[in-house]
Amino acid sequence: MTKASGLTLHSPSHFLVALFSTTQSHQQLISILPLFPPGDNVIFAHSTFFGRRPTFPSLIPDLPTPAQVRDEAARLGIINNNNNNNDNDGGSSSGSAAKLVPFPSLGLLVKYGVEGSGVSAAEGKAMMLMRPAVLSPAAGGGVMPVPEVFGWRRDGGTGERFVYLDLPEGDVLEQRWEGMAEAEREAVCTQLRGWVAEWRRLRVGGVGFVGSVDNGPLQDEVFRGCTMAGAPPPGPFPTVATFHDYFVSMAATISQSRHAGAAGGQLRYTPQHLFPDDVPVVFTHGGLHPRNIVVSAGPNPRVVSILGWEQAGWYPAYWELCKARWECSRRGSLGDWESKYLPGVLDAEGLNAEMRGWHVGALCQYWDYFVGLM
Repeated sequence: MTKASGLTLHSPSHFLVALFSTTQSHQQLISILPLFPPGDNVIFAHSTFFGRRPTFPSLIPDLPTPAQVRDEAARLGIINNNNNNNDNDGGSSSGSAAKLVPFPSLGLLVKYGVEGSGVSAAEGKAMMLMRPAVLSPAAGGGVMPVPEVFGWRRDGGTGERFVYLDLPEGDVLEQRWEGMAEAEREAVCTQLRGWVAEWRRLRVGGVGFVGSVDNGPLQDEVFRGCTMAGAPPPGPFPTVATFHDYFVSMAATISQSRHAGAAGGQLRYTPQHLFPDDVPVVFTHGGLHPRNIVVSAGPNPRVVSILGWEQAGWYPAYWELCKARWECSRRGSLGDWESKYLPGVLDAEGLNAEMRGWHVGALCQYWDYFVGLM
C-alpha cells in the first residue's frame, strides 16, 4: 500500500483474498467475509487500467479528475454548460440524478452524482465482491460479467462521488429486447438465471445481517424517503425481524406524515403476520432490469456486463423479485419480460420453496403496498 496524489493506492487482490472464505460445490452456499479498502478516495494501481498503459513505466497515469469528468459530460451533452444535469439513468431529469460518462479511448466509464443520487463507494465494493465469483455450470462458467473497478473518489468541493469502471462493449438489453428472436431471449435469460443463482448463494459468515455490502445502511432507493424525512437510517439490521419492523413502521409513518400532516412519533407495527422473519438473507442486486444489462452486438447476443449495483446488499430472499417487478412498473412495459422471462431468471418457483410456507406472490403484493406508502 502506497500513497500518491493524496489518494490511497491498493491492489484489489490484497482485499479480495479474504472474500471467499469457504467455497463449496455449486449446489451449496458460499460463506464469505468481505474486506474492502477504507476511505472516500481509493485507486487500484494494479488494475488493468494502469497495466494496459505501459508507455509510462516509471509513472502511474491518473484517472480523470472530477473536473475533467464534468467537462467531458458537458461536451457529450450529458450536462449543459449551466450545470443543469440530464438524467441518463432513466429516471427524472433533475440535477441530482446519476450520470454515466464514457471515455472510449481509455476504455473507461465514470459514474458520478451528488449525495443521494445513488452513487457511492458501496457500488464499487459490490462489483469487487462479484468479480471473483466462479459461476455454476448452468451459467456457462467463467467470471461474473461485472465491470472491473479502477477506483472511486469524492469531490470535497461539490460532494459529488465518482466511481471508475471498465467500459463494457455491447448493447443495452432494454434497447435490443424487442428485436430479439425467442431463442436469443431464452439464451440470455438462461445466462442471467445462472448468475443470479450464484450471487444468491453468498452468505455473510452465516449470519442473518441485513444491510449494505460494506456493513452500512441499505442503499435501496425505496428508503431514500426515510432519510429525507429525518427518520433513522435503514440499517444495518441484526436480523430479518428488525428489518421488517423498520420497513413496515417507516412506510406507515411516512404515509401518515405526508397525507395527514401528523407530527407525532413513529408508529409501531408488528409485521410478523405480513412478512416471514425466518427467510434466508441473500446477496441482492436490487435493480435487475434490462437497462442494467449489456449484451454483445450482432446475432446470438450474450451477456457481457451487468451494471447498476448501487443498491446491492444483503436482503431477505424475496426482495430481488419484488424490486425487479417494481423496476418494470416504474419504467414501462417491455413486452413479456416481466410476465414470461423474469420469473425464470429469478427462479420464482424455487423462491417459493425458500419462503417456508409463504407464497411469493402474496409477499410481492404486501411489498408493493408498503413501498407505495413511502
